[in-house]
Amino acid sequence: MNTSHQVLITGPAGAPPETAAIRFMALVPADWRAEPVEFLANGARLRLTAPAPTTAAEFTRTATGILSQPGLRDWSLAEG
Repeated sequence: MNTSHQVLITGPAGAPPETAAIRFMALVPADWRAEPVEFLANGARLRLTAPAPTTAAEFTRTATGILSQPGLRDWSLAEG
């Protein structure tokens, strides 16, 4: 059974969250899935699905690593 977790990524004012979401989804590990849940003015909520057992800390570590890649460095994880 897989494990799901939602993350909210936020970026600078005026940056398109749809583009950031596509970039983010392209960088998830091969055995993971990512899908958009909602888009906000300067953010995107994504649902990550990974093989079980994946902890919340592993989801956060993976998402933070993705956000350190070129094209997403101005984006960060947010609470909510």
